[in-house]
Amino acid sequence: MSNYFNDSPIEKAEDDRYGVEPFAQALARGIVNIKDPVGTTIALYGEWGSGKSSVVNLVRSSIDKENNSELIVTEFKGWWFRGEEALALAFLQNLSTVLKDGIGDQAKALILGLAKRVLQSGPSIGAIVGAATANPVAGVTITGASKVLSDLVGQDKTVESYFNELSELLAKQSRRFLVIVDDIDRLNPEEAMAIFRLIKSVGRLPNVMYLLAFDRELAEKAVAEKYPSEQAHFLEKIIQAGFDLPVPLKSDLNAGVLAEIGTICGFGVTESVQFMNVFYDVIAPHIRRPRDVVRFRNAISVTWPAIGTEVNAADFIALETLRIFEPILFRTIRQNKDKLCGVQQHGENSPNQSERIDPFLTGLAGWRLEVGKAALQRIFPRMGRVLYGNDVIARWDSERRVCVPKHFDTYFRLALSEETLPLTVIQELVEKAGDKAFVQKTFRQAAKTPRKGRGTLVPVYLDELTSYACHVEKKDVEVLLTALFEIHDEIDLDADADKGFYAMAQTTLRYHWLIRRVTEDRFSLEERTNLYLAATKSASLGWMVDFTRSTRREHEASAQVQRPEEDRLVTKEAARGPLTEHALQLIRSAAKDGSLLNHPDLISILYRWEDFLDGDASEARAWTDALIPKDEVLVTLAGRLTSTSWSAGMGMGGGFLADRVARGSPMAAIPEKMDFLDLDAFRAGLERVSKEGRIDPDSLKIVQTFLAAWDAKSQN
Repeated sequence: MSNYFNDSPIEKAEDDRYGVEPFAQALARGIVNIKDPVGTTIALYGEWGSGKSSVVNLVRSSIDKENNSELIVTEFKGWWFRGEEALALAFLQNLSTVLKDGIGDQAKALILGLAKRVLQSGPSIGAIVGAATANPVAGVTITGASKVLSDLVGQDKTVESYFNELSELLAKQSRRFLVIVDDIDRLNPEEAMAIFRLIKSVGRLPNVMYLLAFDRELAEKAVAEKYPSEQAHFLEKIIQAGFDLPVPLKSDLNAGVLAEIGTICGFGVTESVQFMNVFYDVIAPHIRRPRDVVRFRNAISVTWPAIGTEVNAADFIALETLRIFEPILFRTIRQNKDKLCGVQQHGENSPNQSERIDPFLTGLAGWRLEVGKAALQRIFPRMGRVLYGNDVIARWDSERRVCVPKHFDTYFRLALSEETLPLTVIQELVEKAGDKAFVQKTFRQAAKTPRKGRGTLVPVYLDELTSYACHVEKKDVEVLLTALFEIHDEIDLDADADKGFYAMAQTTLRYHWLIRRVTEDRFSLEERTNLYLAATKSASLGWMVDFTRSTRREHEASAQVQRPEEDRLVTKEAARGPLTEHALQLIRSAAKDGSLLNHPDLISILYRWEDFLDGDASEARAWTDALIPKDEVLVTLAGRLTSTSWSAGMGMGGGFLADRVARGSPMAAIPEKMDFLDLDAFRAGLERVSKEGRIDPDSLKIVQTFLAAWDAKSQN
């Protein structure tokens, strides 16, 4: 997200991270299809922070899409008002406004009369319940507000008269009215009861419906205190249908918080086993609802920029988790540097482990106790059972671990960070998107600007530009894309690619995110096709090949994501015609001048060379056959074909904590058959080079590592 401090609920289905949109759609359909409602009240139950407001917004969005002129929707924000008198007046004014818009001034006059009677009635809301619905409920005296209405209506009608006239008027209408009341949880118990009583009394009108969002447990507790004889029956008499908010999948919550960590701290922080161990043992258990993700994001968006370059990411984020969710444990850690830092001292090992850990866990029970214990052991190895030597301490020092005394205090202070990207910079880029030279100069400079420990500023610029893509003038889009397509290979740096677990983002993928965002809902399929055909005329090789591959795959029946025709990048004819032809032309040209061999995406391009010729590998095979006798080619191919496999330690019991994620080791990315490469000749050449040992040490290591990985794969 571009705005870390935006705690607002989502409003669009595409922003739904937790899979609640289908539920919201179903609820909206149910509301739209309710016939002849009479104060029909639907409740959406969810605890604080569970995402009720987001679901309410999605429900309203779905209703709006129905474009039903016979259903008028309004919202009553009760938490804007304080006191039952103000709430009652505001509720009736809101009802007056929506009914006036739907019916006319007659409804407004009746509401005003009813409002005056309500506010003059002494124990007003309770009195109205008795008068209008023949179901008396004790109320709270409301005074003074009736003066606001004293000059607007006469005093010759009773409450029943106003209510009955309004009911008759509404019953004749073809239109229906939905009043949404969200954030009832923000009200104090008396005010919340006032809302319920108003809906139960004057709100129970023909063709009027209500959607209420609140925490059922808190509401029932308030009812039990106010009306002990009724308790749960009180709400049952008001609410005709109640629905519990769908609980987000734990995997979605984990993905959400990982995405926030990646966005704020850099996706590279998750590449270590240490970080993912901390994530699953310390962070994930505390993320139980969408609001927890927001709280976590808002906190680290402030603290990480302040000291992120000076600390170990895993330790820092673990401690931030404790600061947010377990403040007592966090303070205890902060006050016990001498007991936590370094390695175990004589006599500290088992059986005294619990004596060392338990004082830190005061007040914790159940899962919180287990998570607190794991947190101490993950962050401070001294609290575990393993004995470490000086060599490990030196490594911790280089990693700036919190368990090293000289680094400990850094984690508990806040300093301003100089590494920022001012909003004015992004605004200038958006405003000058139609200036090709400026765009290219900006990104070339970003590629030369290092981010401490996290590659360059290229990902930052791309992510921010994607966030502001809708602000790029439509007329400037072609120039912007042309500029970026030309320099893609130049700024596509390995340092900016995510590594390790959950690695997903790199410059090419960020390009794809950007082009989708900058063109979505702004260009027709034909317009996009012409746009991309023009923008790719001068595209660099790597981007042209990858982009062409994406456009072709969208039109394949086996595509993992089947996009509607109108949402695809280009037409099928353009994908398999001019784009493919241009990509092949660039590949052949690079093969001829020798630049293809040194391209970082060499292997991928060779696969695409074959694919773009509909499975004919003869051209690519002829090129590799001619080059395989050369030592430098063998080294290059070996390096490009070496990838990483992962394995995990399962632990040994007895207090030893197992790895929660895998460790990397070299793997030969060699299938049984490669049509574009003679594997026998390739293998023979590698063995020759390895045996002769005439190449430089680094190259020899690449060859030997690849051969060992190839042998291991063959044996398995």
